[in-house]
Amino acid sequence: SMKRYKGDPRLITCRYNSSCANCGSKLAKGATAYYWPHGKLIFCTNCGEPEFKEFLLSSTDEDLYNNET
Repeated sequence: SMKRYKGDPRLITCRYNSSCANCGSKLAKGATAYYWPHGKLIFCTNCGEPEFKEFLLSSTDEDLYNNET
């Protein structure tokens, strides 16, 4: 399993009304969104999913490279 770090992006449930940092679409309290702690950015699932998948791929590659699987 992949190591998790405090700054890793993650899927969250919005605790308050917000909007996507990329497209500006409204994210209602209770909506699912992607959260990037380093920039405190929230993305809707459409905008956040490709970035999140890229993060997962690169971190998995890093774990394999570091022989930490």
